[in-house]
Amino acid sequence: MALIGIGVGAASLLFYSIGVFFEPLQQEFGWNRGQISGALIYLTAGFVVSGPIVGSLIDRFGARIVALVSIPLLIVSIVGLGGMNGSIVVFYVLFFAAGCLGAGTTPVVYTRIVNGNFKVSRGLALGIVLAGTGIAALALPPLLASQIASLGWRSGFIVMAMLAAIAWPMVYFGFRDLEGAARPAAKAAEGIDRSEALRSRIFWTIAIGFLAVAAAISGMVVHMIPLLRDAGLPVPRAAAIASLIGVGVIIGRVLIGWTIDRLFAPRVAGAVFLITAGGCVLLNVGGAQTAPIAAFLIGFALGAEIDLIAYLTARYFGMRNYGFLYGLAYSIFSVGAALGPAVTGNLFDINKNYSAALWLMAACLVFGALAMSTLPRFQKNPQQ
Repeated sequence: MALIGIGVGAASLLFYSIGVFFEPLQQEFGWNRGQISGALIYLTAGFVVSGPIVGSLIDRFGARIVALVSIPLLIVSIVGLGGMNGSIVVFYVLFFAAGCLGAGTTPVVYTRIVNGNFKVSRGLALGIVLAGTGIAALALPPLLASQIASLGWRSGFIVMAMLAAIAWPMVYFGFRDLEGAARPAAKAAEGIDRSEALRSRIFWTIAIGFLAVAAAISGMVVHMIPLLRDAGLPVPRAAAIASLIGVGVIIGRVLIGWTIDRLFAPRVAGAVFLITAGGCVLLNVGGAQTAPIAAFLIGFALGAEIDLIAYLTARYFGMRNYGFLYGLAYSIFSVGAALGPAVTGNLFDINKNYSAALWLMAACLVFGALAMSTLPRFQKNPQQ
């Protein structure tokens, strides 16, 4: 249930779908790629504003009630996108609203439940649940491309709203009586204080390292379909290749989750980020011919992002203030996820190609790998 909830949450639906809307919105309103992908900045601003607040509410009241309130608000925001009249300001406001009001549909909610109920195989459990983003990356591009081709771009947003609604009955009926879903139990109090965590080099190394990685991966995910269209591929073929990102995410989530239960997680993350940097270089040099391999590698790295932030937050800081700390880290991560597509779009508008952007993405991934290499060993605390 958590897997599906993440797959139809605000971050998955809006992030993985926006690339499919580039061409129809350009044709309808005359917006350029930088303007359209810039909407993710406003989505992120919503996550940044609401993330720590939602995390604190989860720590106090539990994840279930937060999700039950947030899901209908997300649906209203997405329906609003389908009714736009051509104002870029309205477009941005609705993305910001989705980030603020839909923050209770993000992994902040679902990873709290997983971390509260799994200890020995926590990495694998997080990997399986967060594979929901991979399912979204795999299914959304071809589904929405077909829907838009048949009934227009407005119907694409309606389909997304319907998908978001799936989570509400699942959360209502499926998350009763789970630790972390209702008011947190006493055992969840294990861990360090907020102030101590926020003074820690470890927290900021995780946050900044994953910000850089998020910028690189998100820039490529959002612009994969436009890049392939520029290479002369038809929309269905481009969407099919882009969906390989989802395959990489699903495999990456489960495999990396299983691995970090056995090997030191930051080293695993660093290795994955370096491999993916190679994928960006490969795509830059080989173009559309190497796109399937690059798409898979990008998805594989995407499979190491959110679950590793959740895993590292729980292992280094415990569960007492997990919602707040993960909410803050996720907000910072989201800044990178929004900047990547916007910077990539603007670099394309300046250079009329994606070469400079791909080199920048590779550099960001190397930086993230180096940041992970500086993290210390975990303290052996069975309650974390």
